[in-house]
Amino acid sequence: MNISFALTAREFITGIKTETRRDWTDRTLRMWQRAWDEGRRIHQATDRPLHRGGKVIGSLELTARPEREPLNTMTKTSLKAEGGMCATLPEYYELIGQTPEKVMTVVRFRRI
Repeated sequence: MNISFALTAREFITGIKTETRRDWTDRTLRMWQRAWDEGRRIHQATDRPLHRGGKVIGSLELTARPEREPLNTMTKTSLKAEGGMCATLPEYYELIGQTPEKVMTVVRFRRI
């Protein structure tokens, strides 16, 4: 399995990014949770989706089971873990085009 870091490839490669929030379907969330539950923690990171010509830029190891969380539970630490491209939560919400109430899948990981 893989995750695309199209907007934050540099942050992933440098190891700054250790969390990502995704608007995944229930099916995709279950697939990633099943991988965690089965002990499959290492996955590929790409610079864009593979079906769009993406290239593998590294590997990541999940550090927590992917779960859904509302964006308004994010902290300053979460912003930094997202790659540090936004100084405030409102900036982050605007960047991803979502409201604070939006529930997203949170994937926590470390680059390996």
